[in-house]
Amino acid sequence: MRKHIVIAAAAIGLTAAPAFAQTTSSQQSSQENVIGTILGTLFGGQQGDTDTIEAQWAAGRTPLSNQRVEFETRVDSAVSARTLDPATGVRLKSDYLELMQLETRYGADRRFTSAERNELADRYGALTQVLADGAYADAGTSTTAEVADGRAAFVTRVNTAVSQRRISRAQGSRLKTDYATVVGVETAYLRDGVITASERADLDARLDALDVRLGDAGYAAAPLTPRARLDAIGRALPSSRLSTAERTQLQVEYEDLTRLESAYSRLSVSADEQAYLDRRLSELETRARVRLGANSY
Repeated sequence: MRKHIVIAAAAIGLTAAPAFAQTTSSQQSSQENVIGTILGTLFGGQQGDTDTIEAQWAAGRTPLSNQRVEFETRVDSAVSARTLDPATGVRLKSDYLELMQLETRYGADRRFTSAERNELADRYGALTQVLADGAYADAGTSTTAEVADGRAAFVTRVNTAVSQRRISRAQGSRLKTDYATVVGVETAYLRDGVITASERADLDARLDALDVRLGDAGYAAAPLTPRARLDAIGRALPSSRLSTAERTQLQVEYEDLTRLESAYSRLSVSADEQAYLDRRLSELETRARVRLGANSY
C-alpha cells in the first residue's frame, strides 16, 4: 500500500488516528486547524490534502510550483493580519521559491522518487508550520544596543552637515535629541535582555526617519538592470546596520535571487516572472538599506 505523506511533523497529527487525537492538547489542535486551513486554501481539499499532493507528484506534476501565487497570497494575508511579521513573510516566500525550484529539478523527468516526495513533503510541512506558528523556530533576537553604539557616528554626521550648512544648528540639535530618544526606546526594549525582530524593525524605522531628515544618504533609486541592483545589494550587506542573524538571512535571499536572475537572463521570461523578480529585489533593497552614494550607513 502506498505510504501516505505526513505534512509538517508526526507530532502535528494531521494524519493521526482518532484515539491519538483525543490525547493532544488544545494548542496542538489549534495548530492542526491552522495547517489544515492552509492546505485547504492551497489545494482545495480537507483531510485528503496530503493524498492530493502525493497524487500529483506521483503523476509527475509540480503542485508546489503551480500553487506559488496561492501560497504567497496566504503569506501576504498573514502579514496583513499581523499574525506574521514582514521579515518572516519575505523569508517564507524565499524558502518556498527554493523549494519550488527543487521540485522543478526533481520533476524534470516527470517522475518523483519516494525519497524525493518525502523530502518535498517534509520541507513544505515545515513552511506550513511557520505559517501556523507565526515565526520560524530559529527566529533570532538581538541582545546588542546597536542604536546606542551608533550614536557617536550619527553625531559626527550631524556636525558635518551643520558645518557644511546643509542643515541649521537648530536642526542639528533637534536631530541629536531625537536620536537620544531612539536610544532610550532601545534601552527600554532591552530591559528583558533581548530585542525581538519586530522591536528591531521599529528601531530601524525610527533611524530611517532621522536619516531622511539629515539628508546625507538618500535611498537609492532602482538601477536599470536586476544585475546592477543585485550588485548594489551585495555591496551593502557586509556593512549594513543589521544583526548577524539578519545579515545571514539576507545573504541567503541575496544568493537565491542571484541564481534566479542568472536563470532568467538565459531565458525568455514572462511579464509575471519579471514582475516577481522586481518585487523580490525591491523587498531585499529595502531591508538591506541600499543607499545612493554609500553602501549603508
